[in-house]
Amino acid sequence: MIEGDIKSCFDRIDHHRLMDRVRTRLADRKVTRLLCQFLKAGVLSEEQFLRTDAGTPQGGIVSPLLANIALSVIEERYERWVNHLTKIRSTRKSDGMKAAMNARGSDRLAGRAVFFPIRYADDFVILVSGTREEATAEKNALAQLLRERMGLEMSPEKTKITALTDGFNFLGHRARIRWDRRFGFTPRIEIPKAKVLDLRHRLKKLAGRDRLHLSLGRLLRDLNPILRGWGNFYRFCTNAKRTLGRIDWYVGDLVWRWMRKKHPKATVRWLSRYRGPASQGRRLVWRAGDNEQYLVSGLPVMRFRRGWMKEPDFATALGEPGA
Repeated sequence: MIEGDIKSCFDRIDHHRLMDRVRTRLADRKVTRLLCQFLKAGVLSEEQFLRTDAGTPQGGIVSPLLANIALSVIEERYERWVNHLTKIRSTRKSDGMKAAMNARGSDRLAGRAVFFPIRYADDFVILVSGTREEATAEKNALAQLLRERMGLEMSPEKTKITALTDGFNFLGHRARIRWDRRFGFTPRIEIPKAKVLDLRHRLKKLAGRDRLHLSLGRLLRDLNPILRGWGNFYRFCTNAKRTLGRIDWYVGDLVWRWMRKKHPKATVRWLSRYRGPASQGRRLVWRAGDNEQYLVSGLPVMRFRRGWMKEPDFATALGEPGA
């Protein structure tokens, strides 16, 4: 597997090559002229005007779209294994996705290397079905392609080749394959330990000594949105239920220690008045009026279903006018 990293992607995109790619799909000159003015508008940094001869302004309204257009050369290189449109004929009944799946299977059976890219903005990985030498050669070829087509450079320090059994971090998740005696090698999307430690550190700061003057209800209102967002983000991971249960225990213990500091002379019986059964379930949680400790372990945990990944209504096929 190839872990890709591009040096200053948004700052180094070549304007001329980018607009050439835009004009292949967009014939309206008014829109292309507006995009050119956007790219050449410049930026104001610390009361100093800087010309933008290359790149797209980070934070700009169309910068993510233009960066995706520039980096679509990655998918075009692996078109045979991603969306095999060139193989579609009027007599064929399969679509590009099915043709690509068939091409991946036939190439693997023939002993040829197969490369499958996964990209989100400028972060991407390329899954390799082949030898390490073939992965190294493909990494060099891809770096040359990005340099020639879009003027982008891949970071040699951060771009590396790793085995899927060792795993890799991508978009806040850890992906790897693990041997199971029942099913063989199975893919796993896991919660990185560093993300759990970051969450615990963030929660601990909210329950510090400098916040003892706040009420328990205010503390719960500050903790609950963080717990709800973090839990919904990671509830599709493998063994997420176990990790979420440990977080609930940590939050309960954290609030307990915060209450002991806030009321040092209070007895355990007095503090127990603020604990009661959760609104959904019998587990004891901290409560203060209408505010209740949010239990992330109560979220339904499931694997992400491929059937959810449907093409949106506004998507159009290659060559058709935009929505």
